[in-house]
Amino acid sequence: GMLALLTTDARTSYPWPLCWGNALWGFVAFRQHRASQPMKLQPGWLYSMVGSFILYTMPANICTNMLCFVRMPSAFTSLGIIPPHLCCCIVILLCPRDAIGRFLATSVPFAIIDSLGVLDNATTAFNYMEEAIATTRSPILAILVGMTVNLAGGVLRHFAARGYLVGAAEFDECLRGNVLYSLMVCSLYGVMIHRCAGSVQCMNDTWMYELLPWVAVIRNISPPLSTLWSSRASMKAKAS
Repeated sequence: GMLALLTTDARTSYPWPLCWGNALWGFVAFRQHRASQPMKLQPGWLYSMVGSFILYTMPANICTNMLCFVRMPSAFTSLGIIPPHLCCCIVILLCPRDAIGRFLATSVPFAIIDSLGVLDNATTAFNYMEEAIATTRSPILAILVGMTVNLAGGVLRHFAARGYLVGAAEFDECLRGNVLYSLMVCSLYGVMIHRCAGSVQCMNDTWMYELLPWVAVIRNISPPLSTLWSSRASMKAKAS
């Protein structure tokens, strides 16, 4: 079903909604930041394609593989990652009047691809945690691995949502909440892995792999929804 496609299937494959949703979000979010800069400071198409991949689409994969597992990031070797990213970039760049790019940047489409990116991040964290436990038997490393995935993506979203200047000013305050949330979720999942002793059936019975990513989605979209609700309420008050 749809729930399995967006979460459960990510344990053994890279479901297409997460793959393409994350790729689209990465390039669209990068272009939003690019458009906010003065014309002289806006990167060209080549940097946009490469930079959006490294800084927006796959920073969690790159950081976790290099820092925690000390190996070549799968983002650079998997045929299911780079080709979709390049395809999304080319289609958006070549679309007449930037119709696709402008559509995806509107509120609802952007919220959808943003949420798919969050689901991709959360399930990736759990996959790497399970791998860390299986290969090293270290619950501490597993928690650090999961937090690396969460925080790399969280820091990225922090700056993508606020811009670099405002994001830098609010970095310490916001990062504290991200660290505590990631520590809580990864510790909870790590305890579950330890209690299940690596049994996939046991882990499936807890439904944590399916439920916790949606908690992350709700946490991610709550601030913009709250802002939108407040804005509409303010407009209605003025109209009356």
